[in-house]
Amino acid sequence: MFELTGFVDPMAVIRNYSDEDFPSLLRLWNRCLSYDALTADRFRRRVLLDPNFDPEGLLLAFEESPAAPVGFVLCLVLRVPIEKTGLMEHRGFITAFGVAPEQRRKGLGRRLFEAAEGFFRKRNRKEIAIAPYPPGYFIPGVDPDRHEGAIPFLEQQGYVAVSEAIAMDALIAGLDFEALLRKKEEDLRSEGIVVGPLEAARTSGFLAFLKEHMPGDWIEDARRHLHAIAAGNAPEHSVYVAWVGDEIGAYCKFEGEHFGPFGVAETHQGRGIGHVLLGRTLEQMRREGLHAAYVLWTGERAAKGVYGRLGFSETRRFILMKREL
Repeated sequence: MFELTGFVDPMAVIRNYSDEDFPSLLRLWNRCLSYDALTADRFRRRVLLDPNFDPEGLLLAFEESPAAPVGFVLCLVLRVPIEKTGLMEHRGFITAFGVAPEQRRKGLGRRLFEAAEGFFRKRNRKEIAIAPYPPGYFIPGVDPDRHEGAIPFLEQQGYVAVSEAIAMDALIAGLDFEALLRKKEEDLRSEGIVVGPLEAARTSGFLAFLKEHMPGDWIEDARRHLHAIAAGNAPEHSVYVAWVGDEIGAYCKFEGEHFGPFGVAETHQGRGIGHVLLGRTLEQMRREGLHAAYVLWTGERAAKGVYGRLGFSETRRFILMKREL
């Protein structure tokens, strides 16, 4: 059990998660993070079955014990290496936190974060990031519009903003893909560039492309998705690629309405490949019966460019933050 000496006062107790806390913690999570609420099944899959999950890193605050928790913070360090980046031994991640609305501004959040820092210091972390956890974040950072008071609170704890992420959504049911794509697609074909679904026989070359041009967590995401396709748990044509001659120059994928990751090799950017690749993938999503698509993390340039031109509009904005220990 993580030693919490120094983080407990007579009015509140902070302790590690145990299985008995499951229902009350889920209720608290969904009260605090109503725009990022979870079902019990998703909480089990995304939190408890995460291979990096450690009950010592899921810290709960109680006014008195036994009782339902009134605050929580989820801390993670990598125990399973990420391809190309390893264990990121300098960094820890906080992927979710909250305090019940009626218990805020009483010091519970501060004490939870002091305990979280103890968890990370014990594991020799030098930096805490909120919240771009490579194996799979819930959201990439703090939403200043929907997470009331979170950014001022984090700034008081020594966290600083390092970047922004934009979430976007699009209705695809009414898009005229031929009108949006035909001219650019013809131009690309004249240059020997063709967009289409990834064929199973091209898997090895696709993974080689990812290893050369894309981040390690994107490689692992793609490999998991290809396993799902092979097992019949994802649509056969849910990965699209752009062929530049005999080599892959770009790719994207979708899982349900979630579009992405989406990447173009640096040597092929600026040619309109992303526009056609995104459009034909959205068209395939519509063939699968989907009416909408969303991307959870993109930058300002892509938001105004390739996504904006194909009907996406901004729905949320997140601030990524970190603190040096």
